[in-house]
Amino acid sequence: MWVKIDEEIGKVTRYSDKEGTYSGNFSNKYSKGTKLYSIKGIHPDEAIAIEEDGEFRKAINVGKYGEK
Repeated sequence: MWVKIDEEIGKVTRYSDKEGTYSGNFSNKYSKGTKLYSIKGIHPDEAIAIEEDGEFRKAINVGKYGEK
């Protein structure tokens, strides 16, 4: 499925592969500085696009980290 990238909305601010409680734009997959984008026609609370090596990956929000 093709999506249209809208605008940059932030960056990964912290990388950690250890279990813990973190805030902000942290990731256990993408390195610090990885750019995050909104997707045209989709609210960022639902999904965003992540730029990795010049390509974009759609990330779907399945809830806040640590919530069950």
